[in-house]
Amino acid sequence: SLSKDNVRKCKRAVSVEAMAASIAAQGLLQNLIVTPLKKAGTYTVKAGGVRLRALQLLIEQGTLPADHEVPVLVLADEGGSVEASLAENFNRTPMNPADECDAFKHFIDKGASAEDVAKRFGVTTRFVEQRVRLAELAPAIFEALSAGEITLGVAQAYAVTADTDRQARVFEQMKQSYYGNQPDNIRRAILNGTVKANDAKARFVGRDVYVAAGGRIEGDLFAQDTGDENWTDVDLLEELAAKKLEAAAAELAQEQ
Repeated sequence: SLSKDNVRKCKRAVSVEAMAASIAAQGLLQNLIVTPLKKAGTYTVKAGGVRLRALQLLIEQGTLPADHEVPVLVLADEGGSVEASLAENFNRTPMNPADECDAFKHFIDKGASAEDVAKRFGVTTRFVEQRVRLAELAPAIFEALSAGEITLGVAQAYAVTADTDRQARVFEQMKQSYYGNQPDNIRRAILNGTVKANDAKARFVGRDVYVAAGGRIEGDLFAQDTGDENWTDVDLLEELAAKKLEAAAAELAQEQ
């Protein structure tokens, strides 16, 4: 059973579902810390509450048998168990986002799909795609993320385009800018010279016509609106719009 003495009282950073997916794929990689209760053969979990709930969820789902054995560290001293719970949570170092990106890209490079990786680690497919996009940033930007010189939000701003040359150019420009560490400013600089899908000319030409003519479209994986797109071949869009206008003008001239 779960102890009320677990030092982690607030909302967990790792969801039970994500932990369950990890245990199902890899097994329980870290033991539970327990103390015995008065009733023989029963224990209370002092550290590993999320792991316990995840195991219970897997048993409910039928993924694990009800008598599935798990490794535990049994502490008889009540004070020692609380201290162990504090130590386990207090000394935990968050994973660097760059390491997450490399790890997800490793599985993708091995032939796994984003959906497979997402299911394996209990995250969304979009989350995996975002981390892989970050792993493919221009080397200088990814190194800055690894070293903690830029935040995850800044890295995401550079990743709105897959053009690493453009990323690198803007990165060098932003080094000289007073507000060069602001994600909104970086996005504007990266997207300068592109148009949104809701632009008047884009709507006039139409997405299918633009793509059929060789136009390139980049989706912003980090935008709130999953349908947010950037059309990068502006000269082509201008040409297609002009041709469509000329055709419309010729038709109108015949009618009138």
